[in-house]
Amino acid sequence: MKRFSTIALAVSLTACGGSDNGGGIAGTTSTPNSSTAQVMTTVPPGTPASPATAANPADPAAGTPATSVPPLAQAATPSGTPTAATPPLAADTPPADAAATAFFVNAYQAGLAEIQISQLAATRAEDENVREYAQQVLAHHTLLNGEIQKIAQAKQVTLPTSISQERTADVTALTALSGLNFDRYYMALNVNAHRASVASALRAGASTNDDNVRVFSVSVLPIYKTHLVFAEDILNQLDPAAFVATIHQSSQAEVAWAQLALERASDAGVRRYAQKMVTEHTAANERISSFARDKQLPLPGDLNEEQQAVTEDLSRFSGADFDRAYMDVNVISHLRAVRYARSQLGSSGRDVDVRELARELEPELAGHLANAAEQARLIEPSFAYRAYQANLAEVSLAYLATARSTDSGVIGYAQRMIGEHLPVVAQLRQQAATSSTPLPVEVSPEAMLAFGTLLVIDDGLFNAGYAAYNARLHNKAIELFTEETLRPDSTATQAFAQTLLPTLTAHRDEARTLRSRFAPQVLELIQRLPAFAGTSMM
Repeated sequence: MKRFSTIALAVSLTACGGSDNGGGIAGTTSTPNSSTAQVMTTVPPGTPASPATAANPADPAAGTPATSVPPLAQAATPSGTPTAATPPLAADTPPADAAATAFFVNAYQAGLAEIQISQLAATRAEDENVREYAQQVLAHHTLLNGEIQKIAQAKQVTLPTSISQERTADVTALTALSGLNFDRYYMALNVNAHRASVASALRAGASTNDDNVRVFSVSVLPIYKTHLVFAEDILNQLDPAAFVATIHQSSQAEVAWAQLALERASDAGVRRYAQKMVTEHTAANERISSFARDKQLPLPGDLNEEQQAVTEDLSRFSGADFDRAYMDVNVISHLRAVRYARSQLGSSGRDVDVRELARELEPELAGHLANAAEQARLIEPSFAYRAYQANLAEVSLAYLATARSTDSGVIGYAQRMIGEHLPVVAQLRQQAATSSTPLPVEVSPEAMLAFGTLLVIDDGLFNAGYAAYNARLHNKAIELFTEETLRPDSTATQAFAQTLLPTLTAHRDEARTLRSRFAPQVLELIQRLPAFAGTSMM
């Protein structure tokens, strides 16, 4: 099937991406914003130099983290269209406070804008990848706005009925374009909006006391990030100058995060890695800056809004929890950078000089990724950090399953996962609050990859993938909770872990039973995705 190749977020980093539509670097203009550095895109005279960001950026659109992906020429966008995504609301749902109201209002209004511009792009885009992307973003935003409406009604929130003035200007500018200029501008709008969406969800998930905001932000972050990765990659392929800006900004972020790690990291290996990032990304940025000067390409001066939010989120942690969070950020960030570089190396590389730049950068980026993944495995964060993250993963995947699956057994299993893991999430949060311990907002890179895979996987393989991943993730959770019961210095958490082990074991066994029902599809996944093989054995 054509879209099978979009299971980019779980395969090994081997494929390049994109279609070969010719062309090279066109004259570009860019006006970085102090809060969100704008991506560069080529537009004709008289149109905005760069897409305007929404006045209230909280658009639900950027799903999983970047990772390795197959050729986008074969398929570039998520193929599944969920039909329900968020948890059922309790009858006694409390009204929203000011922060919760702002979060849902901004998310809804940004979603309205995404729907409007994606309706245009779904019919007018010239590039097939752009059209497919627009169709899926349109479907997902329509769904998410429907879910926000349900929450808003229960929480007495009045939602806007129109998009902001800034996004109205974007629509006007987009409508005036055609061909490649239209495609580039549409994708640039999406990059900026989705960066803002990720930032909004990260900040809300970390700071809110509203359970609906917390669960919604955690559940949609993987979707936001998936959309963002596709948007950045497609734009980079359409406009090589955007790749130069993206990789430069990514390298800037790596330096900023590494400097923070040199101040906060407790593990010597993490500090060595951070120093390596400062040294090598500083050198890479000098190379990229020199390239941009020679090509007369503007570069963003600040971190974009997503990167700023990641920095803020990292700053909440200390000790081993910081070490793990920092290494996980590096895994995801370098997966994205390697993906984007390899896209330029394939048939999608429109400019020979940019292709050569990507060829220079890719080996070092891939080395950083391998080092980050290995170092992350060596870090043991607190039990609360790992347990909370594991339960978030189960909740997020279960919501996706209730949205995508049509199998009653899978849906029933997913509903039980929601019903039985959400109380554990609440328990862990209460325990952390008593000790003022910060908890992660995002799931682990592995779980993010699982979500990304399941979001884009063919409908016929979804049930097999969900069951197999659940068996794997529950097996790892059982190992974690079993280890905790054996620690001599953790009496309180010992009892907590011991109480939950039977439930986790039952979940895993039921997932294994489901997986056996879909054995032929699991085998197909293993044959096409070698990285998936481990899920058949747990």
